[in-house]
Amino acid sequence: MIKLKDPQEYSSEKIKSENEVISLSNSLKEEGMQIGLCIGGYDLIHPGHMKHLDSAKNLCDILIVGITADKFNSQRKGEGRPIYDENLRAYSISQLKPVDFVFISNYKGAVEAINSIRPNFYIKGSDYIAKQTPGIIAEREAITSIDGEIRYTLDEKLSTTEIIDYIKKL
Repeated sequence: MIKLKDPQEYSSEKIKSENEVISLSNSLKEEGMQIGLCIGGYDLIHPGHMKHLDSAKNLCDILIVGITADKFNSQRKGEGRPIYDENLRAYSISQLKPVDFVFISNYKGAVEAINSIRPNFYIKGSDYIAKQTPGIIAEREAITSIDGEIRYTLDEKLSTTEIIDYIKKL
């Protein structure tokens, strides 16, 4: 994994702690803002991520993006992943215009983040619309239990794993 030698060089006012994001979400909701939450690994930032987050921002007033912590990302994606450590991934996402706030998600899954941040909308890509895995079912139940709703972007899916596989074949 590629790690930062000097994390201060890659800082952004958009990057917040989990507690700061919870507080911001609560106060912004009190002001009448609609909060959207996306969570993912966001390893190698590519046009699919950019398009998804741009579309997600169109579904809410404030877009919060959770970056899956290294320990959970490597469990899900396997050996050699993530390529960039969580701080670099958070910085990269923070530089995208549609993103209002970024945090490193130390939650094992999105359910815990949904229950803590309590967004109005939990936003996923179109590839999750028909999925019936235990994880996405639990995420749907979690957002509904806090009187929020799941929303989907309808953009074409691009995958970091597919990009990496393509490069390996060259």
